[in-house]
Amino acid sequence: MAVTSVKILHNGWSGSETAGAGITFNVIYQVEVDDRNDGPLIVLNANDGTTRVPIVGDSYQVGNDIDTFAFVKSVSPTPVAEKVWNVAVTFGPLEPSESPDGPQGQEPTGLDENQQPTDDPTEEAVIISVSAVNAKRAALHGAYIGHGEAIGDDPFIIDHSSFIGNRPPIPNPPITTPDGHGGIKNRTSITNSVFTPFDPPPEIDYSQIRVSISMNLRVAPVDWLDYVNSVNTIAIDFRDAIGDVLAFAEPFACRCMAVSYAPRIKNGFLFYATDVEFLIDNLFTHRLDILDRGYCETNNNGVSEGDSGKNNIVDESGLPLAEPVLLDGHGAMLDTEQIDAVYLRYAVYPEFDFHRWGIQDPQGLQNRLN
Repeated sequence: MAVTSVKILHNGWSGSETAGAGITFNVIYQVEVDDRNDGPLIVLNANDGTTRVPIVGDSYQVGNDIDTFAFVKSVSPTPVAEKVWNVAVTFGPLEPSESPDGPQGQEPTGLDENQQPTDDPTEEAVIISVSAVNAKRAALHGAYIGHGEAIGDDPFIIDHSSFIGNRPPIPNPPITTPDGHGGIKNRTSITNSVFTPFDPPPEIDYSQIRVSISMNLRVAPVDWLDYVNSVNTIAIDFRDAIGDVLAFAEPFACRCMAVSYAPRIKNGFLFYATDVEFLIDNLFTHRLDILDRGYCETNNNGVSEGDSGKNNIVDESGLPLAEPVLLDGHGAMLDTEQIDAVYLRYAVYPEFDFHRWGIQDPQGLQNRLN
């Protein structure tokens, strides 16, 4: 069970050149074996010490011919006698998808012998997408810039005479100034001309920023579900694989909206296609401001048997109020000569430091988990 000789047959050695396609060579090798039961596997690896049958991926070096741009494309052994085989070898330029990755016909990166992908999907780059989405919100604060009067057919005119040093016409008003992003600092409550907030308040349209992150993980990130509906406590920026900032969120402005994952099989690998979505509201954050008002005030006696700690507020006739009155944030009626409204701020979502999660660097997070 051995190869006794390998030689090149001049009859059948040929080549052809096509414009723009390189040169193709056909070579016939004759292989003799010492056992009629030696099959094509032995012949494909035939080597008599002087000449050997080339294998797929070898470059063209036959006799005095050398073409480093032609590679073995196919090797086909056929028996022609009891112990003799003819082996047809075809050389030619490789297509881009067939380019060898190394010597001895090593398979192209990411492809198996059947030209099927073999890349590990968990090594694919994380995808981060950023978009603006429309939102609505109650307009609680703003900057008063004057009032307009419509008289008959006269055009609507804004009266700026009510300004005193660029201040809105309310007692002890703050100075309205822009912040570094063009927003409003020291905003005042939006009220009517007797400094009562509107009920219901007017609504505004504005945009929030949606950040969507897609990654592939070897293990389902079940513990990430704890972050759904949570808000960041520390400012966070989302960076891509090379460290560029794609989105930024102020404290309490970034809410985790969803975490989803599903098992997938790709290129023979089992993994979990994972998506995480955030909504960033740097203008208002995800905390809640509620106008402080009601029908009663505290009596400062504390709660005891027979005493609720509250007194009902009545009008000048001693009758219960038809509408709630503004309160000062401490359980007493608001002095509207000094303050136009008080809002109680609540945190309504769980709050976490997202840096402990590591989601600010999703590519690094995927690399560590995989």
